[in-house]
Amino acid sequence: MTSVKVNIFISHAPEDKASAERLLEWLYPMRDEVNVWHYDPPKKPEELPLSWRLLLPWYRPVDPRVLYADTLKSRRENAHIYLFLTSYKSLKNKQVEDDVVLAVSRRIDCEWEDLAPLVLPVLLSSSRWKEESRLAQFEPLTDGVPIDKFPRIEDGYLMIAEQIAAQVKIIQHRLNEARFYQNHPSTQENSIQPASKTSLPYLGDNPTQFEFKPPTPFRPPDWMGWSVIALIFTLSMGSFRKNHPAVSSLHLKARPDKERGLEYPRKLDMMPPPDSVEIVLPPVE
Repeated sequence: MTSVKVNIFISHAPEDKASAERLLEWLYPMRDEVNVWHYDPPKKPEELPLSWRLLLPWYRPVDPRVLYADTLKSRRENAHIYLFLTSYKSLKNKQVEDDVVLAVSRRIDCEWEDLAPLVLPVLLSSSRWKEESRLAQFEPLTDGVPIDKFPRIEDGYLMIAEQIAAQVKIIQHRLNEARFYQNHPSTQENSIQPASKTSLPYLGDNPTQFEFKPPTPFRPPDWMGWSVIALIFTLSMGSFRKNHPAVSSLHLKARPDKERGLEYPRKLDMMPPPDSVEIVLPPVE
C-alpha cells in the first residue's frame, strides 16, 4: 500500500506570489511525499482573430478560470498543512482571511486531533500580524524570524523546507495509520465521523480531484479565416450573377427569355422534307 501524499496549500496575497513560487522550488525535492499548491489561476482566454469572430460570432471559448475554481476548492478543503505567507500585504487580503477561517474551522471540527490540519505562518517581512491577524495564536516557522531578516534569504527558505519536511514525516505516518484503520474490515462501524465535510482528513482516495487540465484552446490561424471569407465571398458573388450556369441549372427562369438552350448533338442529320409537301408556318404575332 502506497503512502498517502501530504497536501500542502500555500495561501498568499497576489503581491507575494513570487515568494510562493520560490518556496515551491525549495519544496520540489519532496514531490514524491507531498502535493504543494498555491494560487496560480490560468489567464483569461484570448479572443479569436477578427476573421474567425466574423465567421463564428456565436462561439465563446471555454474559460479555464471556471474549471480552475473547482480544482482550487478541492485543494483548499483537503489540505493537511496550510502555509500562510504573512506580510503587511496579506493582512488586508480577503482571500487570505477566508483561508484562515477555513483552516481554523477544519481544526475545530476534526474529530481526531492528530489528523487536524496544521496552520503554519511563514513570515516574509515584519508586520503587525500578531495584532491584526487571526494567525496570532499559531507558532510561525523559522522561530518567528522574517525571511527578509536573514543575512542570506536562501538560509531562511532552507530552514522552512527542513521544518516542513519534519512535519510531513509525522503527518504522513498518522495518515497511513488512519487509512489502514478505515479500510480494516473489523472497524467499519467505528470509522471516522467528522463534524463537517471539510474537516474530513484526506486519505488518498481520489487524487484526480486535484488535477487541473485546462482545455486546449481553439486558435486557428488568422490567414485561414480570411481565406475562408474570401472563398465564401467569391462563391457568393459568382452564384448571384444572372447568367451563371450554377443558377441557370437550378432555376431555368434565371436565363433570359431570348436565350436558347444548347441542343444535344444529333447522330443523324435531319432529312429535309420532300418537295411535294407544303410547309405552313404559324402566323407571326
